[in-house]
Amino acid sequence: MTRIHALFIAVLALGTTLAPASAVQAQSATDFLYSLDKTTQSGALEVRVDLYPAPDKYGKVGQPERYPAKLLFQRPDRFRMVISPGEKNEYRAVAEAGIVRWFDLSTGLSGKDRTDALVDPLAVALLGTAGELARFSSAKDLPLAKGSKLLGATLTPKGWGSGVAQGLVWLDTNGRPVGYEFRLADGRRLFVAVLSFQQNPQLPPDTWTL
Repeated sequence: MTRIHALFIAVLALGTTLAPASAVQAQSATDFLYSLDKTTQSGALEVRVDLYPAPDKYGKVGQPERYPAKLLFQRPDRFRMVISPGEKNEYRAVAEAGIVRWFDLSTGLSGKDRTDALVDPLAVALLGTAGELARFSSAKDLPLAKGSKLLGATLTPKGWGSGVAQGLVWLDTNGRPVGYEFRLADGRRLFVAVLSFQQNPQLPPDTWTL
């Protein structure tokens, strides 16, 4: 599994703290974040990710790598991710019981590794335990213009060896995730656009088949 793919999994797993839930009476992005973290046991996402390289010595940033992807997850330890679904370079990864199995369609290679060796430790922690967002990171509301149709918050990991230096989370006024922006410790930036999200869907056993 390449470094980019491992990082991609980490960021998507970090997104498991979010879910639409109209019954939650929240007044801010952080209210939604902490409340919804407690009520999400599984989810299904379709996203588009743009990964920008670190700036060069002149401060110039190169063109991003773009990845469409689908993610299914189930706490405490399961997720299935498909990068570039339906394309010749499709990449699949399935995690369960601390092991990630993966298959790269473009090369025909497959393998397995420990989840904690491939996925950011903050992502592993948030995927594994509901209601622990405040323990593993700090969140702060972003000031927004009056009448804005978006809510925003910063997320800063509390150590734990995470490769994410800081994140921005954007939600609509109903608490539905719209997108994330992550600043990575090595200078790269990741933008994740959420195309669709389902909270607590029923996931059949064959979901975890590679």
